[in-house]
Amino acid sequence: MARISEFLTVYYCIRKKEPLTNVATSSISSLARLPWGSKVATTSGENIDSATSAPTLQLYEFEACPFCRRVREAMTELDLSTEVYPCPKGSLRHREMVKKIGGKEQFPLLVDASAGVTMYESGDIVNYLFRQYGQGRNPSSGLLESTIFTGWVPTLLRAGRGMTLWNKAGVVPAEKLELFSYENNSYSRIVREALCELELPYVLQNVGEGSSKMDALLRISGSQQVPYLIDLNTGFQSGDYKKILSYLFKQYSVNT
Repeated sequence: MARISEFLTVYYCIRKKEPLTNVATSSISSLARLPWGSKVATTSGENIDSATSAPTLQLYEFEACPFCRRVREAMTELDLSTEVYPCPKGSLRHREMVKKIGGKEQFPLLVDASAGVTMYESGDIVNYLFRQYGQGRNPSSGLLESTIFTGWVPTLLRAGRGMTLWNKAGVVPAEKLELFSYENNSYSRIVREALCELELPYVLQNVGEGSSKMDALLRISGSQQVPYLIDLNTGFQSGDYKKILSYLFKQYSVNT
């Protein structure tokens, strides 16, 4: 109840101030998706994936899609890292890749290079991830059933952010960006929306509560707070979501 009260207080107090309202609506979106995508369902250190290894999973998705969100929640709960290829509406690159890989433009699309698996349909993907990486566990209660009732709430509250390609989106960098995040974190959501709108591919290091990658995040950033963005192309690193947003849109937008 304390968390509910906190979110509602933030919302009603600052709803007329755009920068803070941005955080408030993201916080309420997180509330709508409780308890999914916040903590690891497996014991820390139990998963074979690690922050220092290259992920074998590739996820083609866009942030505002409720079915993509379901898959990202499952990945947080399973402590999985993945390469994310954002596919906003108007995508110049990644939607074509999806059609080439799977034969149709549908989201999400998962590619598991280690197992030679390619699949659509969020429910099938979630079941596959738990079967393959969940050490015998089933998806958490409500994860598969909830999308029809609450999955669209974050999309509506966020007014479609993370859905459409930014009209000034620039060139894709040579090296993928790296983001430490977990699905239901309010500030991480705002950063992921920006990455989607800019169509920037990145390595998503999920670090929900109990993650085996928390120690790696602490070594890299000096903190366990998320989001934390690393751009090897320029040397930029930050755990301040406002600085991250400013950097992304300045660095990867083109002048008109």
